[in-house]
Amino acid sequence: MTNKNNTNRKYDDSKKSSKKGNNIIGILFIILVIFIIIGFFSISMVKTGDTSGYFNKEDKSIAQSIYDKIIAITEENYPKTPEEVVSIYTESYKLLYGDKIKDLSIVPNIIEKQRILLSDNLVANNALDEQINTVLANIENLKSNKIKVTSINIKSTDYDQNDNTLAYVKVTKEDSAFQTYYYVYYLKLEGDKWKITGWYNTDENFNIVS
Repeated sequence: MTNKNNTNRKYDDSKKSSKKGNNIIGILFIILVIFIIIGFFSISMVKTGDTSGYFNKEDKSIAQSIYDKIIAITEENYPKTPEEVVSIYTESYKLLYGDKIKDLSIVPNIIEKQRILLSDNLVANNALDEQINTVLANIENLKSNKIKVTSINIKSTDYDQNDNTLAYVKVTKEDSAFQTYYYVYYLKLEGDKWKITGWYNTDENFNIVS
């Protein structure tokens, strides 16, 4: 009788041990699945270039949209018209000077893409490091004065009557201090791409201010 009870007890202990082992395996499996899911989303975020954490919370969706448009610029995926070139170039000003960026480490990425839209001569005469430092200083200056760019409007393109490889695009910029600024951007056809060669401050009639 005792042997039978011992046998039953050993069987029950073995059953409990087996059940406990299965529970541990189940828990480990769940943990493994969780890590796989986390890893998948982490990789997805890297692949899609999710940079939403770089922008201020209230402007995140707008800032991310502008950033994605700028980062998409390549020599192969280049805007086709002078108006499109200037539009994308000045959109980056909304990002840089619109108080939308929380982490300024993203600024060099924007500037490097901006430079693709500039003429070879303009790039050669403006060192990247100097341009980055200038932009960062301008951002800090605007922030300290609590001023930000609020809107930028692009006018239609005018082409030079004597040279169809030259074009001009008029731009207006407004800031939070209710100031309006006027510019004319000059572009030249380099190969098959319209490149910005420079821009001038103008009055409200787009006459260049000396």
